[in-house]
Amino acid sequence: MVFKNIRLKKCKHETSKGLGETSNMTAITQSSIAYHCINFLKSEEIKKEMSAIINPIMDYFLKQIHIYLYFFLFFIFISFVLHLGVLFLLLKYNIRFKKLYNKLNKLQL
Repeated sequence: MVFKNIRLKKCKHETSKGLGETSNMTAITQSSIAYHCINFLKSEEIKKEMSAIINPIMDYFLKQIHIYLYFFLFFIFISFVLHLGVLFLLLKYNIRFKKLYNKLNKLQL
């Protein structure tokens, strides 16, 4: 079983001043529950069981959508290549326009 042999450690709580007894008790209870839940999830047995549960689900999910992932990556790659081409064209025309601008400035002087 998952729940046997799990030991929970005692946690230290800070008391806050001016909040009153009920709010202080609520804060202690919430932090204690959170602390115990975190310790529970940190145990190696739980990690192994969670991975044993999640791995088949993720494998099935990836098998179902793998073709869509390939299309998505293909279109991302094509988009990158097109943007790179546009950047090179802009740089090329920028250099030509600078040369033309310099020639026009020399003619006006």
